[in-house]
Amino acid sequence: MFPHCSKDARGCDLDHITPYAQGGKTTSWNLAPLCRFHHRVKTFSTWTYQRTSRTSFVWTSPKGRVHPVDLTDEHRRRTC
Repeated sequence: MFPHCSKDARGCDLDHITPYAQGGKTTSWNLAPLCRFHHRVKTFSTWTYQRTSRTSFVWTSPKGRVHPVDLTDEHRRRTC
């Protein structure tokens, strides 16, 4: 789910998009697979993301840059 990450989802951690401690529920809409490295980046830095559809996410970097990720994108289908 992280921009340009090609790690297979089967080897990833499930991340709460809205943190569990902040009331984020453990539902499919609030969970996304992140590789261990990007899960730690998201957890221990100011990277944030939101789900915008079933297959789309928008990440915001610590500098405020926006990075859309769409899992139906041809590149993502080849690498996942």
